[in-house]
Amino acid sequence: MVTATPGRVLRLPLNPRYVGGRVLTGLIAVWGAITLVFFALYSSGNPAVMLIAPDAPAGELERVSRLYGFDRPLYEQYFRFVGAVLTGEFPDSLRYNSDPLVLALSRLAPSATLGAAALLFGVVAGGAIGYVAATSERPLLRRLPVSVATILDAIPGFFLAVLLVLVFSVTLHVLPSRGSGSLAHLVLPSITLGIFFVPSISRVFRTALVEVLDSDHVRTARAKGLHPIRLTLRHVVGNSLGSTLNVLGIQAGVLLGGAVVTESIFSWPGIGQLSVNAVQNRDYPLVIACVLVIAVGFVLINLIVDVLAALFDPRIAR
Repeated sequence: MVTATPGRVLRLPLNPRYVGGRVLTGLIAVWGAITLVFFALYSSGNPAVMLIAPDAPAGELERVSRLYGFDRPLYEQYFRFVGAVLTGEFPDSLRYNSDPLVLALSRLAPSATLGAAALLFGVVAGGAIGYVAATSERPLLRRLPVSVATILDAIPGFFLAVLLVLVFSVTLHVLPSRGSGSLAHLVLPSITLGIFFVPSISRVFRTALVEVLDSDHVRTARAKGLHPIRLTLRHVVGNSLGSTLNVLGIQAGVLLGGAVVTESIFSWPGIGQLSVNAVQNRDYPLVIACVLVIAVGFVLINLIVDVLAALFDPRIAR
C-alpha cells in the first residue's frame, strides 16, 4: 500500500510482492526450459550429428562441430547457448537460411489466433456446462453434462481431429479440413484444441458456483429482492471466477505447446507446425528458437492469468 494524502491510504489493486514472485517464478521456468533443451541436445552425443547428412563425406562432422562450437568444453557451450538465447543471436536456420527467431515469431500470430479461439470455446462450453450442473433443479442435468465433458477428456486429440474431419469435411462437406485464411478454417482446429479445457473448467466452475450459491451474501442479496440477472452476474458468477481462472491459467499455459499436434493435422501455419518441420529437417537453430518462444509464451500466459485471478479474488495474492 502507498499513502496518497495525510490520513488517507491508497491500496494497490495487487500486492507487489505477489506480482514480483510470479515474475521471478516465470523467469526460473524459462531458464529451466532453456537448460533442459541444452542438455537434450547432448542426450545422444554430439549435436552436430543431427546437422549433417548420413552420407556426409569424412571430416564433415568435425567441420560442423567447429562451426557451431560443439568441440568446446560443455560448460563453455552452455554459457554460449544461454547468451545466444538472451541476445536472440542464433545461427541462421539451416533450411530457410534466415534468422530462426524471426521465423518463430512470424508464426506466433496464427498460433495465438488458434489458441484464443480454442480458449474461447473451452471457456464458453465449460462455463455453460458448469453453470447448468450447479444451478439446474433436474438431477439429470446436474450430472450428465459434467460426465459427458469428462468422457470427452479421455478422447485423444488426434483421434478427435480425425473424427471431426471425417464428419464435417468428408461426409457433410461444410468445413475445410486443412489450411487457413478464413473463419471456417479455424472451426475444426479450435474445437479440437478447446475440448481439452472443457472438463476442468466445468468441474471447477461448478464447484465454485455451488459454494457461492450457499454463501451468506448471496442469500442476503436474494432476500433483498436483487434482480436475478444482476445477482447472477455480479454476486454469483463474479465471485466464482477466481478459482476458475487459476485452473484456466494452468491449462492455457499448454496452448502453444499443445497446438503442435493440432496444427500438424490441420496444416495450420503456426509455431507448432514450424517446430515439427524443424525437427524433421534437423534444423537445430530453428528448434531452439521455437522452444524459446513456446517457453516464454507459456510463462506470459500463466502470469497474465494469475494476475487476473488475483484481481477477481484478492485472497489469492495474500
